[in-house]
Amino acid sequence: MIDTLLPWASAEDLAAAEAEGAIHFDLPRPGTEHLPTAPPAVGRPIIVIPCSATKLPLPPGKKVPAQELYQGPYFTKALAAACAIPGGRVLILSGLYGFLAPSTPIATYEKRLDPRNVDHALHLRQVNHLGRAVRHAPEVIALAGKDYADAVADIWPHTLRPLAGAAIGIQLQRLTRIAAAADPRAAALALAADVG
Repeated sequence: MIDTLLPWASAEDLAAAEAEGAIHFDLPRPGTEHLPTAPPAVGRPIIVIPCSATKLPLPPGKKVPAQELYQGPYFTKALAAACAIPGGRVLILSGLYGFLAPSTPIATYEKRLDPRNVDHALHLRQVNHLGRAVRHAPEVIALAGKDYADAVADIWPHTLRPLAGAAIGIQLQRLTRIAAAADPRAAALALAADVG
């Protein structure tokens, strides 16, 4: 399904988006930076999490939703943190399949994202297929380690990285903190600002 909500929307689009949990981002329209009355951008934050090496054992050819296939503790914590962010659109970055919605049925596989061999063209095609609101999302949060966050930033250079530079144990603590926060989005943004 293509998301037709554009980053710069009409008053009617804004009202409909707010009803669905979208967030306002006070960004000027391109070419109108000097105008103080430019309407705010609106959109859903994109939250990208990594896949997991630990997977549900499946018979050959059987598919299950990606969020059920991945079983590792890091993935579980990342998914909980991502889902806690209100209005967020969660994407999983898979080493084999690229960007996936959590509900996308996939078969098991064994392939980690190789930072030396990332298929950027595939990732860009997938993101473009999801629509302009995703491709031009004003806010993208990568709840992932360096290799996966770098692949996300290749698509969205403004990606926020709340887990940047942290050892795995600290990353897990940060994911738990984001998921348990009264305002998970604010917690993720604060962590990204602390490391940025």
